[in-house]
Amino acid sequence: MRRLLFILALALTSCAQPPRATPVVDVPPPLTPVPRYPSWDDVPASSPTDWHLDSPAESQPLFGDATLLNLGVRRRDHSVELELILFDDRVCDLRVIDQPEDWSGGGQITECMRKAGAIAGVNGGFFTPQFTPMGLMIADGQKTGAWQSNPLLTGAVVVRDTPQLLWNAEIRTRDARDLLQAGPRLVDASRPVTGLERVKHTTRTFIATDGDHRWIIGLARGVSLGELAEILATPRLLPGFNVHRALNLDGGRSSAIYYRTMDNREHTDPGWSTVRNYLAVSPR
Repeated sequence: MRRLLFILALALTSCAQPPRATPVVDVPPPLTPVPRYPSWDDVPASSPTDWHLDSPAESQPLFGDATLLNLGVRRRDHSVELELILFDDRVCDLRVIDQPEDWSGGGQITECMRKAGAIAGVNGGFFTPQFTPMGLMIADGQKTGAWQSNPLLTGAVVVRDTPQLLWNAEIRTRDARDLLQAGPRLVDASRPVTGLERVKHTTRTFIATDGDHRWIIGLARGVSLGELAEILATPRLLPGFNVHRALNLDGGRSSAIYYRTMDNREHTDPGWSTVRNYLAVSPR
């Protein structure tokens, strides 16, 4: 009996002991992810209204009711010079001029404009190291190169009876008298195209339209693609002209411009490189 009571007491004592404590593990807090460094596409573009005239615009009449417009624009501590040719496609024709001489030099623009009877012109699109057009070129009905669709060549100047500035999905090459692939797009529906680079400042050539009959070909000096898009899309910045669409052409060392004033004087900024083609404005 005593043995039975002893075993019962021992069992009750073991049941009364508290449960063994669970060991505490020191768990570190979750790591906060390191923020990703933003790309240029993530950096918001400055408002187009940041750009304003740095000095009054100077205009000069050219043949064919075209106009030369020189102006400087500024945003904070950065200024950009613009040299623009404004024309109306009901009065002036736009043509692609082929220039196949690969060692002709940048000054060839003057000779090409004279032969075309042009009142103004700029260098055209990109070309390969083999001096063939990058993309499709049609000059006076003659096709050279081949159609390309890539992030650089996103639009084209297409001329049938009158010129058009079209994006790739809109382009039909049939019946085009002149055509020049180029890019990237700068302005669409009067808004600056997003995602353009904003670091490289150089001379750039472009073509723009108001979506009706009025056009601009021109040079911008010391500007990035993103800044040029903003400038062209800024309301009321270009006197009397609202840009609906704009397309970048070849730039940098290829940039060249020519125009002839009412007193028949020629003015040429030929650039440094031989280029494969030009855009020429001539009276109808």
